[in-house]
This record gives sequence, C-alpha cells and structure tokens, in this order.
Amino acid sequence: MRTIVINQEDIIHWQARIPNHVIALGFFDGLHKGHKRVILEAKKVANEKQLPLSVMSFFPHPKSVLSKGKVEVDYLMPLEEKQKQLELLGVDYFFVVEFTMEFASLSPQQFIQDYVLGLGATHVVCGYDYTYGKMGAGNAASIATDGMNKLDVSIVSKVDLCGEKISSTRIRELLSDGNVSFISELIGKPYTVEWCAQNGLLPYYTLPSAGQYEVTLTGNLVNEKAIISVINKTEIDYGSIKIPSNDRVTITWHREIRNEKYKAIS
Repeated sequence: MRTIVINQEDIIHWQARIPNHVIALGFFDGLHKGHKRVILEAKKVANEKQLPLSVMSFFPHPKSVLSKGKVEVDYLMPLEEKQKQLELLGVDYFFVVEFTMEFASLSPQQFIQDYVLGLGATHVVCGYDYTYGKMGAGNAASIATDGMNKLDVSIVSKVDLCGEKISSTRIRELLSDGNVSFISELIGKPYTVEWCAQNGLLPYYTLPSAGQYEVTLTGNLVNEKAIISVINKTEIDYGSIKIPSNDRVTITWHREIRNEKYKAIS
C-alpha cells in the first residue's frame, strides 16, 4: 500500500500521477465495523472493475480545525495504525488530505472536481451520512451530480448494533463511560492503545475513564494479563508489573472492573 499526503499546494502534482481507481471516502477513525463495511464494499467494486482500491481520510480532525483548536478531539488511533489496518484490508492507496480552514472552504463541487475526479477516481463508495465541502453542504446523494455524472456511486446503508448506529462518536462515549468490553462489538476486536513506560500514552490514542480494568500487556519483554488502573487521561498505574522504560507496550482492554461510574454508587 502506498500512503500519499496531499495538501492544496501539491494537489495538481498528484492529479497527474494517480491511476484510475475506486475510492472509499470517510474519516475512518477507529476503523469500526461501519467503516469496514464501506471499505470492503469498495474493495468488491474495485475487484469487479479490476482497478486499484483507495481510501481517503483527513488530518487533523475537521472538528479540531473548524473550532480553531477549541474542541479537543479524542482520537482512537494514529495514522500509523490506520495505515497498518488499511493495508491488511487490501487497500492500494491511502490518501491523507491535510484538513485546513482553506480546504474546509471548498465548495462541494470543487472538492469532488479536485480531490475525487481530479485524482482519478471513477467510482465512489461512502456511508449514507457522508458529507463534504463547505459547511458539509455536499452529501452522498449529491456526489454524482457534483461529479458531472462522471462518477459511479455506491452508498452503504447504516450499520447498527442494538438499534444504534456504529460510529466513532459512540466508541468515544463508551470510553468515557469506561465500557471497554462493549467496544469490541463495534470494532470487531478488543480496543487497544500503545503505551511507553517512559513517555506514557502515544499520541492519537485515548484511554478509558478512570478506574480498574482487565487488560493484556504485550511488549518486547512483557506478555501477560493484568489488572491496571487508569488515573486520568494520561496516567496509568500497572501496579507490580515491571515494564522497562524503553519498552513500547500494546494494552488490550478486555473488561472494566471498576470505573468512576461504579465508584459513585458503591
């Protein structure tokens, strides 16, 4: 898989260098089951048309940029991890578009012309609630028109669980409640973060709320189940377990034992 970072200064450069492809559009933070449904549908179309599969995402998060930094976004995974998972899904090109105020001011038509058609897409796959362009004025139903009918479009319907849409926002809410066990139902596997004993939580991950959790710690010199305590958004107490200061550990979250919500009623 090839990752290409694109901004408004070099968009013309890339427009002349990307082959025709099928593209999946979205932010894809956390790569939950809804995201995977969109990407796998795009992969199916790409295979049928014998074209490369691309995924377009944006960075930083639009909410952070549009609020001029006033809204703190709790990311679920860094670009590095998103790249690894997209490659496993069979993606050929990963476009990371730099989200700026200038980019946010593009009309829906201009976005489709420059960043979708212009980059060689012939077929777009997106979720039913996908929006784009200034003020989110463009939506899934307007892509074909904004593409001057030069694009085929597949719209993936809502993917839900227990009647509620699977979304990155829902995962963040579950983390805020400390409900890590249910998150696995939304992403298809346990939630994980990367932790360095010396420097703490790696950027663009989010810890669950304060409390005690059953986890698995996996690193170069440690691989064991444990009970750890989350102190706050950046601090963890893993008790008697010794982790070398230079070791990078994957924390796999299995279930909550006690969090702030439970403390309040105990």
